[in-house]
Amino acid sequence: MQPLLAVFAHPDDETFGAAGVLAAAVERGAPVTVISATRGEAGESSIAGLDDPEQLGVVRERELREAMRQIGVSDVRLLGYRDSGMTGSPSAEHPQAFVRTSVNAAADRLVPHIRSVHPHVILTFGPEGLYGHPDHLHLHHVALRAIQVAADPSHKGRSGSEPWQTPVLYFAAFPREEMLALLDRPNSPLRSLPADARANLGTPRSEITHTIDIESWADKKRSAIASHRTQTAEGGPLAGVPPEVREWQLLNEYYVRSPLPWSAPESSSASDIIAVLAAEQNLI
Repeated sequence: MQPLLAVFAHPDDETFGAAGVLAAAVERGAPVTVISATRGEAGESSIAGLDDPEQLGVVRERELREAMRQIGVSDVRLLGYRDSGMTGSPSAEHPQAFVRTSVNAAADRLVPHIRSVHPHVILTFGPEGLYGHPDHLHLHHVALRAIQVAADPSHKGRSGSEPWQTPVLYFAAFPREEMLALLDRPNSPLRSLPADARANLGTPRSEITHTIDIESWADKKRSAIASHRTQTAEGGPLAGVPPEVREWQLLNEYYVRSPLPWSAPESSSASDIIAVLAAEQNLI
């Protein structure tokens, strides 16, 4: 099994969206690298002592590394941007906020990682950003641009690294139908979303290409989720999520395969962990 690279915006994005598949990849012997664009400084938390964004960022980075340790991933990297928070928030106006960085500039920072890791598969956010968070949406465009630039032999970059064409790209997704049902539940973590965000929430089930049963890695994902204490412990924004919803997150993970111009639709599926799992589970 060849290398897998997961690129997300904040600590915990990788865990909720893809920890099951990441654990499966580690189990199959694939080198796994996780990159977070920010340290999650703008996250909500009423936990004592974490009302300072910089301190929260330090803690959330530590949680990210511990969560990945739970599933066997030791190669964890950060791009060094600042969490932008939601549109209109003070965090969005910070000069180092991720959304204030141009797509090209942020892509240039990601390209050396792609060229050094040589991933066979990249996992990242789709065009809807799961639930429309500005950093998620921005990361989608940054990742797409970085994949293109990394493959371009005319782009030497500051390191002069050799080009790399990533064979397979997946977007971590969640069915729109289930997300809308979650939105209407008491204590929903999505309850603060504006009404106009509902139309673009999640991915229609008809557009999801791979649904992976992650029961075999549920315990590892559960431990990884628990590591993100600033999000899930008392005082965190996800503390009120009902237990049955937490368990629901441990049943399946959802992905959309996105074609790349240099890759055939089913190229190198033997080294594509998501395609391998789907074939074993007779899901495709």
